[in-house]
Amino acid sequence: MKINVKRIPVGGEDLAGAESPEIMDLNEEDVSFELPVEYQLHAQLQGHSLLVTGWLRTEATLRCGRCLRMFRQAILVRQFVCLQELSGEDFVDLTPRMREDIILELPQRALCQTDCRGLCPVCGKDLNEGACGCKVTREDTRWQALDQLKLK
Repeated sequence: MKINVKRIPVGGEDLAGAESPEIMDLNEEDVSFELPVEYQLHAQLQGHSLLVTGWLRTEATLRCGRCLRMFRQAILVRQFVCLQELSGEDFVDLTPRMREDIILELPQRALCQTDCRGLCPVCGKDLNEGACGCKVTREDTRWQALDQLKLK
């Protein structure tokens, strides 16, 4: 999204609309964006700088970190702020900053639901669909090799 700096009036300019999901430029297997990035921004000149504030909203398709299902999650950047020093250019491109703020809002570990039960470690069945019948032991096996040592 490019802003024409020469067109901004003294009191600032309100900008609202949507950008194509391609601005996210994210080709990951576990994260994708199919819906537009909506924005409502206010741009104003402050001396030799451009200040842009507002919010961004879109939806991401993520892979659950427990059950590996794909799900959609709303992404909202409540406080988008960009301060750009101007050096004679007529246009300022906000796309990289918008992209960065949206990516920073993605969860570190995506979960389709807070109580997702994940996959069975033995057979791989999705435990959200029901129990699998496998016997899962919770014992600590890290010391098992040392327990078998025969000391004199």
